[in-house]
Amino acid sequence: MRIGIIGGTGIYGYEGNTVSVDTAYGEVEVVHAVQGDHAVFFVPRHGAGHVLPPHRVNHRANLQALADCHVDRVIGITTVGSLREDITPGMLFVPGDFIDFTVSRPTFFDRGAVHVDMSQPFCPEVREAVLAAARSRQGEVAEGVYACTSGPRLETPAEVALLQQFAHVVGMTLAPEATLARERGLCYASLSLVSNLAAGLQKALPAQEIAAIYDRMRPVVMAVLREVVCSLPEERSCGCRGAAERGQL
Repeated sequence: MRIGIIGGTGIYGYEGNTVSVDTAYGEVEVVHAVQGDHAVFFVPRHGAGHVLPPHRVNHRANLQALADCHVDRVIGITTVGSLREDITPGMLFVPGDFIDFTVSRPTFFDRGAVHVDMSQPFCPEVREAVLAAARSRQGEVAEGVYACTSGPRLETPAEVALLQQFAHVVGMTLAPEATLARERGLCYASLSLVSNLAAGLQKALPAQEIAAIYDRMRPVVMAVLREVVCSLPEERSCGCRGAAERGQL
């Protein structure tokens, strides 16, 4: 099985052979690792050295590079702020849905009418594997709606009050990543690390405290990923494959 992993802020941990994949959307550095009988292809979302802010991440190149590596499943690791007091920093969060507030984000279909179905935003097989692995490693795992903003700035208290009406966490990178994965027929689900409470729920969290959460939770996240890789079924029985073909008008 060939599995793609896209790592975000604070989650860069796969060791292997780094290869450069040249796509029509740009060049991507991919780390190829082997875990048991599985091939893992790791992409640092923000580029090597974390040089790209959220609004400049080349999502199309990242997903195309993984597709060119012939992966079937993709797990996206994100960092989020909590919109709820009961979802605290250091917790793991598995999105079940998302709302895309980003602007000028790309698609693989700039020509023609292709409308992929997002009524089930995440692959049920990959999401269930992520959820089970997260619970086995940390016990209490939050679920809910991820609100995605453009960034790179953080949200205002008024924006947070608005988002609290329909979302549980807020971040900057889940979209359009999840949609692009569906457009390419890849099974995709996300695992989020809660790094802070959003504006208005607490005073500004010092950067060193957020960094301490990354350091503490990095081994947990990596353990979850290893368990997910081992637990995914060999055969895909979901409807993610061929989503673009079904969405053509």
